[in-house]
Amino acid sequence: ELVEAVSEFLEKEIKTTLPNHLAFKTQIAINVLNIVKREQENKELLTKESKEILLTLLSNQEEVNINQLAEQIASGKLDLEDKKLQKALVEITKKKISVDNPKYSTYKKLIK
Repeated sequence: ELVEAVSEFLEKEIKTTLPNHLAFKTQIAINVLNIVKREQENKELLTKESKEILLTLLSNQEEVNINQLAEQIASGKLDLEDKKLQKALVEITKKKISVDNPKYSTYKKLIK
């Protein structure tokens, strides 16, 4: 609630009174606050869904995380040409974009 209150205050009360260069920087701060808000709202669900995706790919089921995925790709244990891996990467990316910028036009196309 605090993050949302600060974001709204900056948007409605402060940004409109600033010169363009500061209004732009304020909009960046507003965007960051909105990302934090979406992360807090969706973190548990996104973490669970991403973990389920990773479980289908990774051999070490105890340490399922994005770093392990990156290590297995870098070491060649997972091939970037693998369709299952490609699909998983797209799904994980969609989840990340849903938090970072759900208004992004490519994201909107991906979720259709």
